[in-house]
Amino acid sequence: MRVQHLVSLLLLLLAPAIQAAVLAIDYGAEFTKLSLVKPGVPFDVVLDKDSKRKIQSVVGWKREDRVFGAEAKMAATRFPDTHFPYVKPLLGSTALSPLPVYPNPPSITPDNTLVFPHPSPPSHLSPSPSSQDEVWTPTALLAHQISYFRHLAESLSGTSTPEPINQVIVTVPAWWDHFQRKAYRDALELQGLSCLAMIGEGTGVALNYAMTRTFPTFNLETGEGEKEYHIIYDSGALSTTATVLAFYQTSVLPFPKSKSPVNTTHIEVLGTGWENVGGVILDVALQEILTADFVGKTGQEGIVGDKRALAKLVREANRVKHILSANQEATVAIESLYNDVDYRSRLSRAALESALEETAPLFSLPLTAALASANLTLSDITSVILFGGNTRVPLVQSAIKSVLGHAEDRIAQNVNTDEAAVLGAAYYGAALSRQFKMKNLNVTEKSVSDIIMGEEVIFPKGSKLGDRQSIALPADKGEVVLEFAQSQHTSAGASLSKQEIDAKSRPILSVQILDIDKALANFTSPSPIVNLTMRLDPRGILHASNAVLSSSVIESKEGGVAGALKGFFGGKKEETAEEGSEKAETENNKSQKVALKFREKQLGVKTMSGEEKRTTLARLNSIASFEASKAAREEARNSLEGYLYRLSGFLSADADNKAVQEYSTKEEQKTLKALVDETFEWLGEHAESAEEKLLRAKRAALEKLEAPIIFRFTEDHKRGKAVEDFQQAMFASRAFLVEARKNNTAALEEAATATPENPAIPPKYTEEELKNVEDMMKANEVWMDEKMKVQVTLEDDRTKDPVIVSGDLDERGKNLQSTVLKLVNKKAPRRPRPSPSATTSTAPSLPTDHGPEVPESTHDTDLEWNTATTSTTLASPTDHGPDPPTQSVPSHEEL
Repeated sequence: MRVQHLVSLLLLLLAPAIQAAVLAIDYGAEFTKLSLVKPGVPFDVVLDKDSKRKIQSVVGWKREDRVFGAEAKMAATRFPDTHFPYVKPLLGSTALSPLPVYPNPPSITPDNTLVFPHPSPPSHLSPSPSSQDEVWTPTALLAHQISYFRHLAESLSGTSTPEPINQVIVTVPAWWDHFQRKAYRDALELQGLSCLAMIGEGTGVALNYAMTRTFPTFNLETGEGEKEYHIIYDSGALSTTATVLAFYQTSVLPFPKSKSPVNTTHIEVLGTGWENVGGVILDVALQEILTADFVGKTGQEGIVGDKRALAKLVREANRVKHILSANQEATVAIESLYNDVDYRSRLSRAALESALEETAPLFSLPLTAALASANLTLSDITSVILFGGNTRVPLVQSAIKSVLGHAEDRIAQNVNTDEAAVLGAAYYGAALSRQFKMKNLNVTEKSVSDIIMGEEVIFPKGSKLGDRQSIALPADKGEVVLEFAQSQHTSAGASLSKQEIDAKSRPILSVQILDIDKALANFTSPSPIVNLTMRLDPRGILHASNAVLSSSVIESKEGGVAGALKGFFGGKKEETAEEGSEKAETENNKSQKVALKFREKQLGVKTMSGEEKRTTLARLNSIASFEASKAAREEARNSLEGYLYRLSGFLSADADNKAVQEYSTKEEQKTLKALVDETFEWLGEHAESAEEKLLRAKRAALEKLEAPIIFRFTEDHKRGKAVEDFQQAMFASRAFLVEARKNNTAALEEAATATPENPAIPPKYTEEELKNVEDMMKANEVWMDEKMKVQVTLEDDRTKDPVIVSGDLDERGKNLQSTVLKLVNKKAPRRPRPSPSATTSTAPSLPTDHGPEVPESTHDTDLEWNTATTSTTLASPTDHGPDPPTQSVPSHEEL
């Protein structure tokens, strides 16, 4: 087998396998899409509580209550100071956005961290913040939203105890740096979620595109075959990205003797281009146009500083943008915009495009940058696949066509513009799972920047995510500190600080290798060196994976992976004594490796410390606990309120269902009605403040009074069936006794004339067994007769408690039925063996001598025994009891 094929197979075997539900998250600056990967759940988008397929990426508060999605967006006009939109671009950043999209913008703390204020934070927030000006980091706000996403997915099970979700696959912009990816991962960890994969948004769309398609075959070793090249053009709320990808298929025999090749679909990222421009640029332009128009018409300049009025303008601008995408003009209408002044106007698409004349060309730059990064031209491209809601805007479509020119016909409209990324991520999750049968996938993503140590590039731009690099260092110091930086590839329009724009690279990580001197003290191999292994993991996050003290002596003549694999599988070449000695020395040097301790420290953008994570987690948990308690309290309140209304209806004089009144005494009705009225009055005063425990206690007190009425009603309506079942049980038992005694008598008569040469078959049942059945039946008859004498006197009064309870009858019937069935199923005795040396004695066989096996007696098959009967009920064998009532039987809740 070829080496690279073996390595690929090993990597496939080591890949994470999904064993439980996995949530795919496509988190956008404005909207989020979710999809759940779980056996038994349809492969589709998760809906929010309003049955919408996309969720507003917003968290906010209405005083004490946390709100998400559309509800949070609507609350922005009333509570703008506790409305937190557009969190995504602030993750892992130290720069404030130049766009006026934050009603209450974050501030930068002395330690270079972005923090949002929270005026009048909820009273249940614990630990409470020391200052209202610094409460939520962007990572914490994302963690809030992730908790809502998980709740939506877990609620799909429809059970009271949904299966928890602990694993996610997320999409991120391919150009996100080390800090942004780590901030996202920290938010997931704050919610206890494990990130199985973090793939590019363009890669997610590509996976969705590849789900139902086949591609040309390409040989990775010989270079023969073809590849298809496509561009994913993604224009969202705040950024626009173009990703060039290669699609092809390989067909490889996993082992030399395999008969069937393994076909694998490959998706390889070749180049990426991006700009920080998106649909929000249009929204802001529209807001400015509308604000200026309102001020010009009304003279109300104070609107510029009014957050509620601006929130109304934001919502209207977004609506108008969608109308102008399909029409040349749109009507603007906002009731009571500012100072009770209504606003009416009309706006044209031409006016909007004129305001964006300088910005519009930025939408085309990602295409040219991506092609240049991939070293391809438009002639190599099969299609340009559009994704993102902003690609519907005519201005953006014009920018795309300006680059494509005569290749405009290559624009493909064959993916879901809103959901392709999340469905592709879910598809990738299913491919990782052992519970789904999917085609083999190989996804290759690459870095968009250099990872640098000093003047040396450790991971150059275009390195595969997941690659490792070994760094050899002299072992002549007690400890070594290395610093790594990430190059800045800033595109026009990027929202970066001046220092970030001026810098060629930004520090991201330092690694300190400890106690080298201690390791050297016991190290005997020559030329010791320190080997530090750095990894750019599949999520695009840099970290140290290993540090060892080893020898710089060459370990193998053949060296490398090939030599290691050959040595692992063994060779047939015979070696000389000199070669054996050299090999032994090499193996000795090779085996001596000492692990070294190392410590990582994040540089540049400050990440959440352990203490900050604990504080944030405690606050998140306090909010979750409050919401769970509130939900349980509301459920208990609704349950009590609904129960009160039902009881009140049953007790009213004009009630359609008279069951409660017919089966209760006047005194019981009076007491129950008094408690209903008292509870109604109490609930009116304490509905919003009463605790769950007290609410449930109030209902329990009512149920206690209602229980005797329900008992009478239920027993009365079960009596007819109970009588029938009990009679059947008694009849079947009596028929069994008659047939059993008949067969026993015949067996004893046969035994009386039997000889040792021809012994008789003993009886199947002993006298004790039959006597036990007979005694049980007599006891049932006596019990029934005594109870029935009293029960008959109560038949005309439904307010009296019955003396015969269906549960008692059921227990007696089951015991009798079980006893008889055991005898019916008892193995028939065998005929004893003849005695060849027997005397002429004609003594009958003993009842305990079962003899040879024969077929069972006929009553076993002739007897009509209802083995499916599971309940027995009222009435003596001779008294069928009262006729069952014809009134319909309401359920417990109907009572």
